[in-house]
Amino acid sequence: MVIILGFRLKKLDKKICAGIVLVVLVVAVVGCYYYFLQPMRTARIMIGGVILSVELAETVSEQVKGLSGRNYLAPDHGMLFVFDHEDYWGFWMTDMQFPLDIIWFNANRNVVFIETNLQPCTPNSCPIYIPTSVSMYVLEVNAGFVAAHGITIGTTFSYISY
Repeated sequence: MVIILGFRLKKLDKKICAGIVLVVLVVAVVGCYYYFLQPMRTARIMIGGVILSVELAETVSEQVKGLSGRNYLAPDHGMLFVFDHEDYWGFWMTDMQFPLDIIWFNANRNVVFIETNLQPCTPNSCPIYIPTSVSMYVLEVNAGFVAAHGITIGTTFSYISY
């Protein structure tokens, strides 16, 4: 007999408690997988005549993390931040390992602002890049993409698969 919190547990009660603990652990592991480890949704978009495979940063936690902590981004890839409303969404290069071009789009998916060749932050300097127009989508791609593909204000992107 085991005494827990002043209650005496019989052998059958111990098995029930062990079963409950096991169920709680399984639920915790599955919950952590879906919250922390589940891969981001992806899409394919076309911009400037180029098809990109993009990870979709749709949740606040995905948007805060962005591409930080990664060592590289494949040439035909990017990250598309999808917000639920237009606003002046600011971006910075904290914990980045490589330079980026960042492109802001309005709700109609027209480019409204561009910053190119943004370098990773240093301990002394980590500016926040804020567009001059409201945006609803923001695309991060490798530095040089904008120049190589002639992306300008007014360029649009379209979803190929979502």
